[in-house]
Formats: sequence, structure tokens, C-alpha cells
Amino acid sequence: MSWSRFRRLSLTAQLLSLLLPAMLLVVGAELVATRVDALASADAAYDRSLSGALRSLDANVSTASGGLSIELPYRLFEFFQLTANGTVYFRVATADGVIEIGSPDLPLPPEPLRDNVPVFYDAEYFGESLRLGAYTRELAQPLSGSPAQRLIIQVAENTVSRQQFSRNFVVRAATRDGLVLLAVMVALALIVAVALRPLARLAQQVRARSPADMAPLDSEGLPADVVPLVGAINHQLQRTQSVMAQQR
Repeated sequence: MSWSRFRRLSLTAQLLSLLLPAMLLVVGAELVATRVDALASADAAYDRSLSGALRSLDANVSTASGGLSIELPYRLFEFFQLTANGTVYFRVATADGVIEIGSPDLPLPPEPLRDNVPVFYDAEYFGESLRLGAYTRELAQPLSGSPAQRLIIQVAENTVSRQQFSRNFVVRAATRDGLVLLAVMVALALIVAVALRPLARLAQQVRARSPADMAPLDSEGLPADVVPLVGAINHQLQRTQSVMAQQR
């Protein structure tokens, strides 16, 4: 919109056209921050579940026979499925990968693992986006067939439910902010209309005057910003009246 066309708009339209882009920018920034917070909250919630799954798997690992075995009862497996609300993977393996149980070649974390410190990270596994938790601890004794002294436990879940949660959260926030923005625009339009009502009365007062009426305009009840304008008009009316008196 050109500046000349903008200046021809009403004061209400000018205010709305100036404020709306600024408010849209603020709402957009708020939605970005909301999405970041939603992803962080979802990660924190799912990471707690992954941490519990890691501990449960570790509690069910057995190396008493010299080999590696896992007692994975039905309830524990069901817990894993409910945790992710989707596909679940797990892997228990020696640090050298010679002995492993579960899904082979689950992606390892980008940073080296520290003993007894769970690490959570995102990765892809056969084209599927996963959230993984990894945990390592020292073996009481090396397993037959592998000289590795450490055991790595991994649990992974697909991110479908996490993404759906974040998407729904952002959609609800966008709907809420859109309604708030609409309400603010309507309220602003009403407020401007009420604020400009004295000017409308002043315009009506001027239109109702006869051509020969040179009496000063009434400035009672007008906004403080308009009073100087009315004073200038009254001063001009007084000068015109004086000129007309001299001419008579």
C-alpha cells in the first residue's frame, strides 16, 4: 500500500494496519518459542520413560552363566510398548559388539558413554526417526567369547507420538493466540471508535452551523490532543469575524 493511500484511510484503519503486522510478528515469535518448549517438554517426559526402561532392562540382564541373557517378561515388554505408544527397540551388547541381544546396530550416542550415566539422543534407524537412551556399566567378569569389560544397554522409541504431541500442542497454542489476536483487534477497533466519538460530535457541530455563525466551537469534552486544533479554529473564526466587521 502506498503512503498516499495509507494517509487516506480512517484513523481506525491506520492504527489496525500498523498494529496488526507487529502483533503477528509477536505471535509468530511466541509460537516458535512454544514449539521449542513443547519439544523440550516432550523430550523430558519421554526421556524419563526411557530411563526407566533402561534400568528395567539392566535389572533383567543375567551374566551368571558366562554368557549374556535377558529375562524379558511380558509385563516389561508391554511397559516398553506403552512408554513409546509405538515401535520400541532395545539392544544389550558388549562394548565391542561381539555379543548382543535385541535390535542389531542401534545407533550409538555421538559422545562416549560414561559409567552409569544415561544419555539421550535422536538418530535414524533404517529410515525411522528414533529417540534413544543409552547406558553403560562395567561387567563383573568378561563374557565367554568377548574380552570386553563393559556392557551397553540401549532403548529406542520412534518419535511419532512425540511429534504428534508437539504438533497438537502448537496447534492449540496457535488457535488460542489467533483468538486472542482477533479479540485484541476487535477491542482496539471499539476503543478507537469510542475515543474518536468526541471528534464525530465536533464534526456534527460544525456541519449544523449556519454559514454566518462565527461563534467559537465548544471544546468541552474533547481529547487534550484536539483542544489546540479547536483553539486554532476558534482563533481563525475570530479573525474572520473581525475582517467581516471591518468590511461592513
